[in-house]
Amino acid sequence: MKIRKNDKAYLQDLKIDIHASKDINYQELALLFDKPEFLNMLPILRKEYQVVNLVPADEYQDCLDNTICGEHGFEQTKINLSKYPRLKKLKEVVPDFYDILKDETEYPVVLENECYLLCYEFNRPPHFVDVIRQSIFCNAVTESNFSPTKATIIEPSGLWFGVTLPPVAIFVSPTSTYEDIKEEFRKAKELMKTDKRLSYYQPRIDIAPNIRKYREWYWERIKGKTLKLIANEWAKKHEDQEDNTTYVEVLKGVKTYERLLTS
Repeated sequence: MKIRKNDKAYLQDLKIDIHASKDINYQELALLFDKPEFLNMLPILRKEYQVVNLVPADEYQDCLDNTICGEHGFEQTKINLSKYPRLKKLKEVVPDFYDILKDETEYPVVLENECYLLCYEFNRPPHFVDVIRQSIFCNAVTESNFSPTKATIIEPSGLWFGVTLPPVAIFVSPTSTYEDIKEEFRKAKELMKTDKRLSYYQPRIDIAPNIRKYREWYWERIKGKTLKLIANEWAKKHEDQEDNTTYVEVLKGVKTYERLLTS
């Protein structure tokens, strides 16, 4: 059998294996990692980030931790911007970000920024960052590093870093399904219960009966009205409902609301 000459045959040595159980994730990953333009960048990226030997996908996290925390962590480097055709447009749209990309800084920061830049170059959202980084160190990518739908804690930045309560957000993408979001919602609720960063804020999720009534009585009491006057005015206001509120009920309601304010 005659085999036709294929000028893309060399790409076989660069092929990225894809481990994904969901077909939609498999497709999303394949349509990036099979792009000849992306594959042609891999040898350059691996050389720039001093990746001598590729590691198995299941050893990626250990390799990454060692690389960014030990072997190359404090090395100063910068991105080779010459390999990005869309860079000129980025410079026009976000000049401040472009200036940051030019700077020389520590290896992990540069690697992270480069992966975001690759997302920009290939029109992919940020949830591709970690699998792109994995492809630099491995000849395979895994679904565990690809989260189009994800519940996560967002740390406040700048002045309020470490001071304000970090919010929990659920990120979605065009491929997110209702079931995906429900699953991440469950994870978000679990984060709120278990993550120490959120432990000092535990909102009441059980609704106190008559909360609106108790609040109104509380503020009437703040005004200086007696319990009996509050009860009489409330009963008169709701006489069409045959409300026979007594001052004892007002007292209990105000006390209940005061307890809620201290919780």
